[in-house]
Amino acid sequence: MKGFSALFSLSIKRRLKDTFLISYGTIFPLFLIGILGYMATNYFSGDNGITSYYYYSMVMIPFSTFLASVTLIYITREESMHKCGERFIIAPIDKISIVLSKIIPSTISIMIYNLILMTICKFVFKVDYNGMFLRIYLLFSIVGFMSCAIGTYIGVSTKDFMQVKNFVSTPILIMGVLGGTFFPIGSLGRTFEIVSYISPLTWINKGIFLMLNDNSSNIYLIALILVLLLGILFTFGAVKRFRKEAFL
Repeated sequence: MKGFSALFSLSIKRRLKDTFLISYGTIFPLFLIGILGYMATNYFSGDNGITSYYYYSMVMIPFSTFLASVTLIYITREESMHKCGERFIIAPIDKISIVLSKIIPSTISIMIYNLILMTICKFVFKVDYNGMFLRIYLLFSIVGFMSCAIGTYIGVSTKDFMQVKNFVSTPILIMGVLGGTFFPIGSLGRTFEIVSYISPLTWINKGIFLMLNDNSSNIYLIALILVLLLGILFTFGAVKRFRKEAFL
């Protein structure tokens, strides 16, 4: 426990200053919300507060949070990049503490950035959360946990992690398209809609909109449980796959 506390303290300081996490957590999604929201202004009626900025705020935050898994691949192996991995090999710290010291501080940092981002969207883009700000924030936070767990798992499972890191964003982009991140997919037909359910972002986005617009929480709860289970699964997988020698 003492080892984890020391690693957690060190890691949280690094993550709160991590330029990549800050970019994925605030700058990147704000830019896309502003650009796509402006371009799609005429495609949304604005009835009941449903504007283009409202739509893209809801779908872009989980997508950007999911993309943070790419950064976690690097974070998982940052000690080997900075040539200080020998300290972890000789230190009496168990692998569970090391893995959790990667996932938990990164998740907390993403939670902070998402809170800032949601607040900016509320006041700048006039996004109405219909009194469900905390529920949406909870889901986004768990998406952050899942993203960190997946990135950590990939980071500990491959030797040539820099090469893998360059390709991880591709399936996330595909899942983003299937989940309606860049444009609503309802008009593309039943077949495309069925295929879209393989993407966690589909469940996340659909759950949010049904909860906000139809006051139905069923899909939201399914998305919450699905994302949480994926996060736990990849966390256990990362612990199982981790080897201290990976720091060298």
